[in-house]
Amino acid sequence: MLAQLIADEKVTQLDIQLAQLLVKDSNDPVFYVVLLLSQYNARQHTCLPLAQVDWSNPFMLETPVPLFASYEHCLTALRDHPVVGEGKPLLLFAERLYFARYAEYEQILANKLHSLAKRALKLDESRLAQLLDQYFGTTPTLDWQKIACAMAVQNAFCVISGGPGTGKTTTVTKLLAILQSLYLAAPLSIKLVAPTGKAAARLSESIRDAKQKLELAPNLNAVIPEQAQTIHRLLGVIPQSNKYRHNSHNPLHLDLLIVDEASMVDLALMAKLVEAMPEHGRLILLGDKDQLTSVDTGNVLADICQDLVLGVQPFYSEARVLQLNKLCHQGQHTALQAKQSDYVLADNIAFLQHSHRFDEKSGIGQLAKAVNSNDKQLLQEIKAFGYPELAFYDLTNEYKAMIIRCAEAYSQYLALIKQGASPQEVHDAFLQYQLLAAVREGNYGVNKLNSKIEAQLARMGLISPSHRHYVGMPLMISQNDYQLKLFNGDIGIIMPDDDGQLKAVFMSEGGSTRSFYPARLPAHEKVYAMTIHKSQGSEFLHTVMILPPMQQAKIGVNRQLVYTGITRAKKRFDLIAQPQVLQLAMNKMLTRSSGLYQRLQQS
Repeated sequence: MLAQLIADEKVTQLDIQLAQLLVKDSNDPVFYVVLLLSQYNARQHTCLPLAQVDWSNPFMLETPVPLFASYEHCLTALRDHPVVGEGKPLLLFAERLYFARYAEYEQILANKLHSLAKRALKLDESRLAQLLDQYFGTTPTLDWQKIACAMAVQNAFCVISGGPGTGKTTTVTKLLAILQSLYLAAPLSIKLVAPTGKAAARLSESIRDAKQKLELAPNLNAVIPEQAQTIHRLLGVIPQSNKYRHNSHNPLHLDLLIVDEASMVDLALMAKLVEAMPEHGRLILLGDKDQLTSVDTGNVLADICQDLVLGVQPFYSEARVLQLNKLCHQGQHTALQAKQSDYVLADNIAFLQHSHRFDEKSGIGQLAKAVNSNDKQLLQEIKAFGYPELAFYDLTNEYKAMIIRCAEAYSQYLALIKQGASPQEVHDAFLQYQLLAAVREGNYGVNKLNSKIEAQLARMGLISPSHRHYVGMPLMISQNDYQLKLFNGDIGIIMPDDDGQLKAVFMSEGGSTRSFYPARLPAHEKVYAMTIHKSQGSEFLHTVMILPPMQQAKIGVNRQLVYTGITRAKKRFDLIAQPQVLQLAMNKMLTRSSGLYQRLQQS
């Protein structure tokens, strides 16, 4: 069987070496179970869900080769095997098979979240109610931001999930103001983190802007942090290892940790982060449960929030509902209703459901809703209505026209460079428009699209790309450089300085510029087009998204990817795709096998 798997390219040499390390005999059926588990891990699944595997043909060969008569037989074989069990390389949990380290990560995370959720906090509730009214006012309708804030103040652990523009950062800034007002005599030590440097910079800027709008008293303003950092930097990376300076033996020095863009945090990193928290520390996770998941293994935020349904009140206990209604002054017609759940964390999850970026009735909001809920009828209604902010193009006929449109759009920021406009004006103009692609390679991937747009701009006489770096070239950093403070996802534009020297110019928070000779830059790439993954957390006035044709789309295009791309748009969105590819994406919900939710259900 192994020879056939190799011949059919069903397994890699890495899979085989790992299986041989654990189970030396290739005639042992468990050898092939390890091969399957290795494949699942390579696709970012945390475990192998034994009940979902067709054991009559587990590798989907043209000529089926059965491994077990049923998954019950597989379970029996695994339970009796010497490499499976506590202290062994493989572990079983809830009819799922794990490499031991991933089972340990899940258990560490579940244990910590349970512990945080159960911890009781003493608060002056009458003062809290006053502060909630002060920062949110009172409304005749449910104010989900106010509810989220009330919940987060009262708990040692809280998740605040919400789609783009629902006000997660605004809510958190008000939350920090309320918390520090309650603890003004001894202010809390608060740390703000995000998974990438770009996300951390955005969080810093958002909180700084929100603080200015709130017009806080100087003593309160001073104790609300506005400088975020990456999770890796907070934990303290130890070079050439997967370990960090801060861990369970050397915990972080903080009272409250806020993690933004939590959907992008993989299982291993989240486990190491919570393990490094001090006993008294509180944790708040922010993110959109429906956006793209982490690049690495796991799907933590989606696992925690899998009971949330847009337009439906979350499950809250009677005690939680009474508490929130009292604190938020919800009247009889706007009060939350108790909805019992067996889920241990149900009372710790807030769900923001009103978008301030775009109206739900706008074309962009409606399209995002249609894709996210796989509503084909709504999609047809959107196309029939003809929203002015939406444009649908069939990929078959539009490739060349799209390249020309992109070049014309980018000509605006290039013209500003020639006119001697300020770096801020040039950057602002560049970020008005962005082409997003689902894949990196092929005619419809970012690499080829960047080349095509560059060539079109050259034909139009707008750039001279005779050297690696040239005036007007937009670039994106792809490797963190802590010394230069340039991070993965940062965008710079090559411009001449006063002496005519080419510099890569980046905008810092507050509008200041930072310029570097191109030779000093860490790894980077052109960014006339960027992947949807790289765009996560950003927003553009006019967003254009291209999806590859069916054959290529079958591999990497899914609902979360398309939803994330659509919701980058603020005012206008163009989709370039074959209609059947959009249907494919809507039907294909990206799921990752995990046992985290099951562990969290255990009290």
